[in-house]
Amino acid sequence: MKTQLTKPARDKARYTEEYKQEALELWRNSGRSAAKVAAELGIRAPLLYRWARPKREANLSKNEPGRQRSVEELEAEIARLRAENAKLLEQREVLKKSLGILSEVPPRGMPGLKR
Repeated sequence: MKTQLTKPARDKARYTEEYKQEALELWRNSGRSAAKVAAELGIRAPLLYRWARPKREANLSKNEPGRQRSVEELEAEIARLRAENAKLLEQREVLKKSLGILSEVPPRGMPGLKR
């Protein structure tokens, strides 16, 4: 007769909100990966991501910069970016011309030039 052994159900670890917040702060401020911080805390990395999700979703739903801006704001930003783009294109052209001028080999008979 074969008996089946069942694993006892592992109780879910319960973490306080304070612990979750401290773990998230440690992760964000340390500059380390979630896996490294989680290993240090003795938890799994997906748990950190799960704890961070509600906060991230709440931030996205708020009227933050980059979200649900008016048409006028978007048009103003487009105009600003187009002006910046034109300025950068002009600077690039000037740099290309100056590189061409500075790359030219001077004529052999130039006084004061030693090779």
